[in-house]
Amino acid sequence: MNENNQEGFGLIEIVVSMMMLAILSLCLLPLLITGVKQSAKTATMATATQLVQQQMESARTKSTCAALSSSLLTPTTTTSVSTDSRGVGMTQTQVVGPCPITAAILNGKVSVSSTVTRSDGTVLATATTYVFVTA
Repeated sequence: MNENNQEGFGLIEIVVSMMMLAILSLCLLPLLITGVKQSAKTATMATATQLVQQQMESARTKSTCAALSSSLLTPTTTTSVSTDSRGVGMTQTQVVGPCPITAAILNGKVSVSSTVTRSDGTVLATATTYVFVTA
């Protein structure tokens, strides 16, 4: 039997494999950081889109100009501020167009526009719809 037969890994092999794993990890680190940042942006965009959708659905359930808080001659703007689950400040703005005022048009449509912007002024989501209103 050969007494110089050494089985298993030596210290040098273990150190070399650890260095290779460290280099591989450093190569993948920027990809991981980019993925985390993109995930945060996507979460903020999803929250903003959900807020706009809620405003649109709320406007669609109203059937009169008074319920929409719309004036007869000028658009009405309402603004509210909120934060998402990560603490990003968002400003919600809803603009309701003027109601139809002529006697011939007792029923008509009113434009409703909703926008959500981040605290730095970046527009995250926007939507516009028409709501059918009755006299």
